[in-house]
Amino acid sequence: MTLSNWLRFSKDVEYDLLVPPFGADYYSMTPKQAKENFEWFISKIPERVEYLRNRISKDLKISVEELDFSPESLKIVWKWFLKTARVEKTPKEQVAEMEKQWGHLGEHWIQREQLTVATQFIVRDIGMYLGEVFIRNYPRIITWGYFVKPKSNVNAKKPLLYGFFDKSRNPPFSIPFDPILSIEQQAQKIISMSGKDIDLLDLCIGLKKYIME
Repeated sequence: MTLSNWLRFSKDVEYDLLVPPFGADYYSMTPKQAKENFEWFISKIPERVEYLRNRISKDLKISVEELDFSPESLKIVWKWFLKTARVEKTPKEQVAEMEKQWGHLGEHWIQREQLTVATQFIVRDIGMYLGEVFIRNYPRIITWGYFVKPKSNVNAKKPLLYGFFDKSRNPPFSIPFDPILSIEQQAQKIISMSGKDIDLLDLCIGLKKYIME
């Protein structure tokens, strides 16, 4: 490990990291790897959400029972996240690459700050928790799943939540939901210091209209 990386990790959040077997490059996964990765992901949900619940309970000094997978519990989860998450300066070599590729489109394309490594792992665990909120509140309606084709689709090979539909179509059109990406998008607000405790609950409420009950 280089000195710069050691300094980065020494300042990061202390958090139990669970590394996926094939990394996060879904595009490069073979169909077999995608299947194995999905099965691994599903198998880890119980232990990861319990770890998250116990960690939040300890840090906020509240009963773990308050994290009951209700939509309202998302306010507690996000309150903890906003206090716990950390941001770091994007490594110079990554900034240089972004400037080379996207600089001509404007400064807003250059991400000079980013979520720390541990924070990104927390994002995945919260994505699992959000998935469980939907599955437990809408049993037999919302389920985990994945697809491999078309490979060009940005959601291909990722663990997704199924059961959401564009009801303006006839018949309604299925729109699988990526909870981890959505959590990451919400998490980016900490960089601009615009995050609010209700952001995650608002996301959940907004998604309800796409559920076929």
